[in-house]
Amino acid sequence: MEEPYEPNWLFQGQWIDIDGRDRTADETCGGTFAYVDAYAGALAVEFGVTEHLGPYRWYSPEQYAADLPCGDDITACFVPDEQCIHSPVLPHTHEVVHMAEFATVNCPGVLSEGLAVFYSSAFGRDAKTSSFDRLVAIMETPTEPHEYGMLGRFMAYLVEHFGVEAVLDVCRITGRYPDGPALSAALESVLGMTTKELLANFEPELGPSCNHSRDYQSRVFACGAAQAAPDLGLVSVDGEHAIDVTFTLDCANDIMVGPLGNKMWLTRRFNIDADDTYFASMWGEDGVEIPELELTLAKCEPCGKSRTLLGPFIGPEELTAGRYSLQVHAPADFRGSVNVTIEH
Repeated sequence: MEEPYEPNWLFQGQWIDIDGRDRTADETCGGTFAYVDAYAGALAVEFGVTEHLGPYRWYSPEQYAADLPCGDDITACFVPDEQCIHSPVLPHTHEVVHMAEFATVNCPGVLSEGLAVFYSSAFGRDAKTSSFDRLVAIMETPTEPHEYGMLGRFMAYLVEHFGVEAVLDVCRITGRYPDGPALSAALESVLGMTTKELLANFEPELGPSCNHSRDYQSRVFACGAAQAAPDLGLVSVDGEHAIDVTFTLDCANDIMVGPLGNKMWLTRRFNIDADDTYFASMWGEDGVEIPELELTLAKCEPCGKSRTLLGPFIGPEELTAGRYSLQVHAPADFRGSVNVTIEH
């Protein structure tokens, strides 16, 4: 008789619990577990979820290869019957999106993967304008998603114009396995347009200015309704309010997330009160060299202006009123304090 599985709880949060399968807590940065939980909470607010989402089983590469919890050649998965994520990577926010979605409604594949790409924090799912014809074909077989980048970009369009709740309402009508005509009928019922009409409206919005995932993604952690990222406050045009903050970048620090791809990062949010020219800077304190550090400022709006600046630097930035996401990326082995300022 097989022994019952005994989880190795490394973290138990409000939304997600981390089960280390041949893993220990010191194999990730000090803020990663709390970030995964807070990210799940941000998604829960977007999707209307109120209950704890479930476990995230985090495997060592060797254990993942031995267990193959997702089958051959699948790098990570969310298993609805178990309400569990299986992944050798932490954080894997694409699968966290699936977990939050399934706690709400069961979407057909094209909408499910579109949501997961759009609401994920990971880069690399770019949309190619040349893939539009394939998107048209995929929407006729909506349970068989491909071209994930284009699906994410199409979801960005749907959420911008109709809102995520409307997308979820479509899923409530279709269930998991509609055919093309059934999906089109549900889209028309909720959004007022058929699949063909939506795609005709969407195609002119494609272009190099918003086809990269870094441009079209939701940045839900900083930009979502939950306002999950820590707040750096307001930068005002009268000069009375500014950002002047020092971060101690060290993977062991509880503000740092990762590593992924040998990078660690932190995310914050701030507000600009008026359109104008502001000065931004990033430099290492106490003579620390920071040539490999990146500061990304991104407007919280669909395809909002995004700028990635390499440190050290100081210079003018044209910023418009509204909320922004701020991220600092550093090599996983970086240790040192960095000062960031944004002021009029």
